[in-house]
Formats: sequence, C-alpha cells, structure tokens
Amino acid sequence: MSISEGAQHYVLMLIPSLLRDIEKLGLRRIIRTSDFSEQEVTALYFEFVSAKRVLPDNPRSIEPASWQHLLHCVRVMSSLVALATTEELERARETAIRRYLPHAKESLKNEYDQMRSEGKVDFRLAGILRGGDTPENSGQVCMEAIRREREQRVESIKCLGTEHLTDHETFVVEAAKAYVLSRIDDAPKDFGILDLVIRLLDLLRLVLVLESRSTGGASAVSSNFTVENIVLGVGNALYRSELGLHVSSLGLARVNK
Repeated sequence: MSISEGAQHYVLMLIPSLLRDIEKLGLRRIIRTSDFSEQEVTALYFEFVSAKRVLPDNPRSIEPASWQHLLHCVRVMSSLVALATTEELERARETAIRRYLPHAKESLKNEYDQMRSEGKVDFRLAGILRGGDTPENSGQVCMEAIRREREQRVESIKCLGTEHLTDHETFVVEAAKAYVLSRIDDAPKDFGILDLVIRLLDLLRLVLVLESRSTGGASAVSSNFTVENIVLGVGNALYRSELGLHVSSLGLARVNK
C-alpha cells in the first residue's frame, strides 16, 4: 500500500505525538479500555518506541516494507489512545458547542437582520434561529455559522506563512492550503472536512501571529493550541481516511464507561 507524501509527513509527526499521549495516559488506562492483554499492550508500546528511535527525517528514505509496519503500529496505537480518551473527547465536543453557541447565534442573527433590512428573506436561516436550545438545534446553529464564515477564513488562509514551521509541518500545511483552494468553489453545503481544515488553518495563522508578538516566541494562547497540535489536527483531517485510522476497523470496540 502506497500513501501520499503528505500522509507520510503526517505519520512522522504523529508517531512521537502518540507516544506522548500514551505516556500521559499511562499503560494501565490503555490496557483497561482496550481488548488487548497487558502483555500485548506492553509489547506494542515498546515496539512503537523502538520504531520511533530509528525514524529518519526524510520520509522518502523509508522503504515500502517499513511503511507497512509503521502504518500498522500507528493504526493500532492511535486506536488504543482514541479508546482511552473517548469520554474526554465527547465532553470536549459538548463544551465547545456550548462556548461557541452564543457567538454563533449572534453572528447568524446579525446576518439575518442585515438581510431583512435589504428586503431579502432566508427561510432556512430563519428556521434555524427560531429553533429551540435542543442539542440538535444548537449543533445546527454552530454549523450554520461556521459555513457562513467559510469565505472570510479562506481569504486569511492565503496569507498563512510557513517559515516558522518544521519540514513536516510545512508539507502538511501547504498540502492543506492547496486542498482548500481546490475545493472552495465547490464547497459542500454541510459541515465537513473542508470546513474543519479551513478553521484549523485560520487558527494556526492566528497562533503564529500571536507567538511572533510574544516575548521569546512563547505561546500566547492555551497550551492546547500549540502549532504542533494544530498541524496534527490538520493532518488528521486530511489523511485519517487514507491511513485507515478508524477504531472500528481494528475491532477494538470495548470501552469501559
């Protein structure tokens, strides 16, 4: 199986990140939430550590057979991490919607009022704004606001520089910019990968600007919004399907609630 060059750069970024996640979570938690035995998880972990130690900087120097092994390791370990953090991710999603909802409602209302003042009517937007505060409608409000911000964010992405990024980060970001610009004219009506990549690239642009203005180049925002984390998010959105990074495909279905 051959993978794109962008996916190769993403994998070389992802491996050390996964190891940090595993070390932060602890092997005990990984074992508890997986279908593997303690011996199997421990063996997989040390195999992953060994693979990471000999990784070259240039993905082109990795033999095809080695890529097969690396991809297997990444799929298994990313699934184990995903299973161990399922509950946290769900809570984070709910928190994000709650925090973004007031802004989304205000943004849509302002746009609706502007359209009415111009004698225009958007029945779909009106219906969304009249909806209640159910989780379903709250999510729809957020998604609608995100879609309508799409064009504005694309313009800012065009100014995103990569001079302060690593080689792997640069390749992933440039691939993402090309992806956005090639798809924006035929953008889907529903929220999807395109919108996610656009928002992540716009966030990256903001973080890079803030870091360039802060003392010593230190992060001026939350520690969750590091350049590395954002680029990993971009890579995940672009290459997750290509790399087969799906929990269900590995049969690791059991999660202790």
